[in-house]
Amino acid sequence: MAKIYSRIPEQNIQRGERIVYDAMTRLPADWVIFHSCKEDYLEDEHYIHYEADFVVLVPQKGIVVVEVKDWPQMRLLHGRWQSRKNDHGSWKTHTHAPLEQANIALQKIMRSLTRCGCLPQAAPRWPEHRHMAILTQGTPPDGGLHNLPFDSLYLCGAESLQHLQQRIEELFVLDQPERMSTHRMQKITEALAPSVRFHVSLSTYLQEMDSASANLLNILPALYESTGGIRVEGCAGTGKTVMACAEAARLAAEFPRNGTRHVLMLCFNHAMANELHQHPLLAEQQETLFISTFHDFCIQHILEHHGFGYMVNYVGDGDRLPDIALQQILELLPGIPHYDAVFVDEAQDFRGIWWQIIQGLLNPGGKLYIFADKHQDLYDRYDQLPGLATRIRLSTNLRNAHQIANFSRAMLPADARNLQILPLSGDGIRISPPADTPEERAAAVSRIIEELLQSKEGILPRDIVVLSPWRTVHPRCSLRLVPGLALAATDEQPEQAAQRREACRSPHSTRIFASTIKSFKGQEAAYIIVTDVIGLGESRGFDMKELYTACTRARYGLFIVPTTTGKALVEPYLPAFS
Repeated sequence: MAKIYSRIPEQNIQRGERIVYDAMTRLPADWVIFHSCKEDYLEDEHYIHYEADFVVLVPQKGIVVVEVKDWPQMRLLHGRWQSRKNDHGSWKTHTHAPLEQANIALQKIMRSLTRCGCLPQAAPRWPEHRHMAILTQGTPPDGGLHNLPFDSLYLCGAESLQHLQQRIEELFVLDQPERMSTHRMQKITEALAPSVRFHVSLSTYLQEMDSASANLLNILPALYESTGGIRVEGCAGTGKTVMACAEAARLAAEFPRNGTRHVLMLCFNHAMANELHQHPLLAEQQETLFISTFHDFCIQHILEHHGFGYMVNYVGDGDRLPDIALQQILELLPGIPHYDAVFVDEAQDFRGIWWQIIQGLLNPGGKLYIFADKHQDLYDRYDQLPGLATRIRLSTNLRNAHQIANFSRAMLPADARNLQILPLSGDGIRISPPADTPEERAAAVSRIIEELLQSKEGILPRDIVVLSPWRTVHPRCSLRLVPGLALAATDEQPEQAAQRREACRSPHSTRIFASTIKSFKGQEAAYIIVTDVIGLGESRGFDMKELYTACTRARYGLFIVPTTTGKALVEPYLPAFS
């Protein structure tokens, strides 16, 4: 069985491509196939985008790019290729024929492989490369489909796939082992791997972003060589949480204390804590690493443990840790376990008195690691961060597709726009027409969701999140009017919000997670819909920081549903990525 890498779960592959996918699995075991490749790379200061249904690496021969069309939904009309989504859909005319699409993708892939050093600069046809198109389910009409050069091929009908290996091998004129050696196969495999990865959660972020976040490894030594503490700052998506997890896991594993937890990792909300618990690095260190929100740690392991639980505000209105409770925690600190290292993620959200407690949890000689972004300071607490001797600034966006990263970067102050952006693939940004009533915005959100689920291959409800500046009880909030959303109950507690988020992340979930922007801080999703976007000054608390935070949650696609004033606010940033 051939090795197949795909960015789409098998059960979600559409009919035509699934027929070809199954045929590909029967190719020889030393063949390598990439299904649903997408990439953007930078060339002469412009981003080059390609999509390929299949890329096949044939040992000792070369590369084949395959375009697949499900023939009942394709037709030739007056010499123009057309397609439709289903038997009753409208026909869409294509600029290029399927074989031309394959050839265009092939040329861009070869340039990409040359750019990253997998192929020599001066030999565009080395190793051999070919392209082909497969039309499934039936026989297309005659008329020039087969009168094509030797290095291109149409296969028509599912029965033609019975001899797929032979047909692919026939594309190559000569065996050229040195041009597609095992070593070169491995290099190309590593280069193409990011183009078939579908990133949807922090729990797989580090594993799936190894190639993009390799530069972080060069910075990690500064963390463990510092003394006393270190402050790591960076804009959204620059890898702060990646670094925190890597260093926390290293320290937790380095000095085991007979099962005693000696490293503490704190964050702001429950959903983030749940993600960290599932992180592949941190999950292995649970015996020596303690992960919690700041509130849960103080309530469950300090106040309630010492009989002061009655001081906690349990009604869900206001801070669960009133000042009287915080003062009591400070008094109890000498008698509770201390830690060799404390990590704080989303540190710009933490109050000044919280830092007194956190620093009081350190053993003598212990180290404090804080990770913050002043551009996401939604609670105006950034100036309360403790001053630490060692500071590092991260300057490369590793999360967002380049269109989203450029769009979001334009929202930053001029002195913060020198952020480096990787050419990660994406579906771009779309700003809906202005909608000044909640009903109009809800209808726009529903249309976007329907479009994503019906027209995007492999997209599930779990991959989509809808954000609003307001809670559902706010009269201008449109979330409550959108069917199919998993909304927060009026009296929802933080633990329940985390459970709701986890339920929506299931592959079997039919509901789409909805949240306020503030509650979704530190998290991400493949596709983000930001609704109820208004002009600055129209609502207390909504400003550029909140808009920036919302937009940077999106990995691949960003949709904005604004009011008239909101559209005027966001449109000036569109030229940043065009």
